[in-house]
Amino acid sequence: MKKNCIEYLNGKTWKEITREERYFCAELYRDICHNYIPFLQLLGIDSQENFEVGYEVCFYRDLLKDYNIGVKGSDYSQKRTFDLVLFFPNEIYIIEAKAQQGFDGKQLKSFDKDKENIEEMFKSLNKVSSRKFKIPKITMFAIISSKYTPKDDTAKKFKKIITWKNIFEIYKNPVYMRANGIYES
Repeated sequence: MKKNCIEYLNGKTWKEITREERYFCAELYRDICHNYIPFLQLLGIDSQENFEVGYEVCFYRDLLKDYNIGVKGSDYSQKRTFDLVLFFPNEIYIIEAKAQQGFDGKQLKSFDKDKENIEEMFKSLNKVSSRKFKIPKITMFAIISSKYTPKDDTAKKFKKIITWKNIFEIYKNPVYMRANGIYES
């Protein structure tokens, strides 16, 4: 694509300005869909199983709707969205991304609650479903700036933490170096 600098954008393109993690995750989603092998290797996932990648996954709302169960009145958030999710037959890998900032305490607590909620939800769905299924294992990963050093308690929430710089090294998309560089402590 030809670089179209726009005067009112300070002579830049939008991708040179945005600080939004969703933008960077959208780029990563596209790259994973095109070639997922290096990303799985980066995460340390050694699987030959088929899987699906989801972007901006509104997990509780959409899955419960598919089972004809409403989220309203339940303990599950209609708004809870995961940045990227890898759906394998027996495991769900949830990937939370940060670019210009680090994780905060409220968000970290929500990760523990998500693991509990997802397992609880699957147990409930198994009771009402005509198709019984094995409850998948939930594993959390993080993508952060290489300029951000998370506290030990933060790092313990994730199986592995990778950086936008690591992702740039496998996909060579300069957008990831932008995501890596905009962190502010």
